[in-house]
Amino acid sequence: MAKKAAQKVPELMVIGAGWGRTGTNSTKLALEKLLGGPCYHMFENGIKKDFRRWLDAYAGNPDWDAIFTHHDGKQFYKATLDYPACGLYRELMEKYPKAKVLLNVRDPEKWYDSVIDTIWSPECPEQNWSVRIFQEGRDFQAQARAFHKATMLPGVERTDREGSIKSFKAWIEKVKETVPAERLLVFDVKEGWEPLCKFLEVPVPDEPFPNVNDKDEIKASFKKLLRFTYAANALLFAWCVGMLVLFGWVARKFMV
Repeated sequence: MAKKAAQKVPELMVIGAGWGRTGTNSTKLALEKLLGGPCYHMFENGIKKDFRRWLDAYAGNPDWDAIFTHHDGKQFYKATLDYPACGLYRELMEKYPKAKVLLNVRDPEKWYDSVIDTIWSPECPEQNWSVRIFQEGRDFQAQARAFHKATMLPGVERTDREGSIKSFKAWIEKVKETVPAERLLVFDVKEGWEPLCKFLEVPVPDEPFPNVNDKDEIKASFKKLLRFTYAANALLFAWCVGMLVLFGWVARKFMV
């Protein structure tokens, strides 16, 4: 009888160390083209609902195989980008020693303008009170707090423009200092295919570099989700009020 083939262990090829709103969605599409497989991004985190797994990872107990198994259950992610994976790039480097590290960068002032209008805005589920009605919403916000604690300078709140920009710059310098130069690419999406393909040692595709401006799409998705969570909170409030009215009626009828 032939021996059963050993199960292939997932192996990341690229670890993203750059924060969100630095062209990571465009880079995600580029990496999927170049690597021939899916890239784990903030969007995948939401699809898979890996919030508890990332909380465990930030607490020092990661299950990388579970995180980087695709949501279809049949394939593994080839790369990571964006939040929340970028906050643990050093741990991922240890787990995947052959992987290269990609640091997306952007003009810090423009970066802050973008994050405070999208993923750091009060409408983002990471911050909005209404999602706490659900356990997944509470886990998602706990994951965001873990990321914030691990990446921002001490005491800096997201509404602090100067402190946030200092944190952004400090993170970039930290990555440069902790990743060997031969393993790191500091990348601005405006540079296009050439530096990325050279870094990964793959041919340059005969097509334009992806250019995804997803700001409006992200904000629309927030509004859609919040309509649902606001409605859920309103129903819960109405139910509580109804119960109070009912108890009051019962008390007046049977206890007088």
